[in-house]
This record gives sequence, structure tokens and C-alpha cells, in this order.
Amino acid sequence: MRPTPSPCVQCNRGVKFAELEQIADDLGAERIATGHYAQLAVESDPPRVMRALDASKDQSYFLHALPNALLRRVLFPLGALTKREVRDE
Repeated sequence: MRPTPSPCVQCNRGVKFAELEQIADDLGAERIATGHYAQLAVESDPPRVMRALDASKDQSYFLHALPNALLRRVLFPLGALTKREVRDE
């Protein structure tokens, strides 16, 4: 099985998340949840992107350039789980 290609940092911010944010705005959604393996330190202001619990799946390095306003809206529910836990649930 070949791995899914990852977008570059600029495409992730400028295309993928920009589109997600626009869709959320159009739907009137306050939050945006993604399947990225990363965590947020929300107690800091601005929130900081942190590494995922599962180091082999960590995607935080692709998310570090997201704007602070977007980080205040986004959720990464997989960040505290391992790939095995995600598959089992």
C-alpha cells in the first residue's frame, strides 16, 4: 500500500484550510475538525500546534503555519490517539 501524499505547508494553509474555513463559514459552523494527527496547546494564546501522541503519524510539521485565527477554530481529535486506537474505535 502506498502512503497518501501530503500537501506542502503553503498548500495546506492557502488551499486546503482556506477552503475548509470557507465551507465552515458558509454552513455557520464555529469549529472545524480534521483528521490530522496533531494536538493543540489551547491554554496558550495564540494556540500552539503540538506533536501527535503517535509519533509515526505526526502531522504537526504541516500545520505550524496555520493562522492563529484558524487555530482558535480547529480541532484535531486524532492527535491524542494512536493509529491502532483510531482503527479500533
